[in-house]
This record gives sequence, structure tokens and C-alpha cells, in this order.
Amino acid sequence: MATKKKSLSYYLNLNWSYTVEQETYNRKTYYIIRVNELPGICTDADTIEEGMKLIKEAIKGAIKLYLKQGDPIPEPVDKKKFKGNISYRTTAERHYLLSKIAVQEHKSLSKTLDLIVDKGIEEFGLSTNAR
Repeated sequence: MATKKKSLSYYLNLNWSYTVEQETYNRKTYYIIRVNELPGICTDADTIEEGMKLIKEAIKGAIKLYLKQGDPIPEPVDKKKFKGNISYRTTAERHYLLSKIAVQEHKSLSKTLDLIVDKGIEEFGLSTNAR
């Protein structure tokens, strides 16, 4: 059974996520906007509003190219699909060390894991508001 090919319209209506950076060059401020799910797709503009219009055009162009070439198109992750339950297996030594940290911090093992994971996520340039 063949899978149904998704349309340009389908992709343009996805909930893409962006990284916005403010830069200054020769005393002029501008914004760089990147699409997190589409590596290499970015733009810059004098205002965020202008940048968002431009990035949507860049997304459209990238999607058209992906479709034309028959390449897989990365899609945004739907946050609603995640419930917060993760099965995690580790070594006895790591389990012991994590438990030791939890006791030192007067936190549960789950809260301790959250803190450590949050620090790791921040190292990837992302942030979490779950604290």
C-alpha cells in the first residue's frame, strides 16, 4: 500500500519552531531567525516581524526543493504527544551516584534527573521552562 504524499500546504501549516538571535553590527541591530527543524534555513532582518515574513518564504522554498528532489522533510515535533514518562535504564554505578546527588540536594531522584537533564539541554542551546 503506497503512502499518501503530503502537500506543500500541509508542510507550510506545521508548527515550526524558531531560534531568534539579536545581533549588532556597526551600531545597527538586526535579527537572525533560524528554523530549528530545517538545518540551514535562516534569514536576517531589521525587525522580528520582517524576519518572520522572510523565514516563511525561506521555508516555502526549502519545502518545494525537498518535494522536488523527493527528499524526506523533517517535521516539527508535536509537544502534545509527550506525557512526561520515560523509561530509563542505566548502570548500577550511575544509579548509585544519581541517588547520592539526590540525597545531597534533598530532592527526589526524579527531580535530580530533571535538573541534570535541564543542564544538558541548555548545553545544546535550548531551554526548558519546566523548572
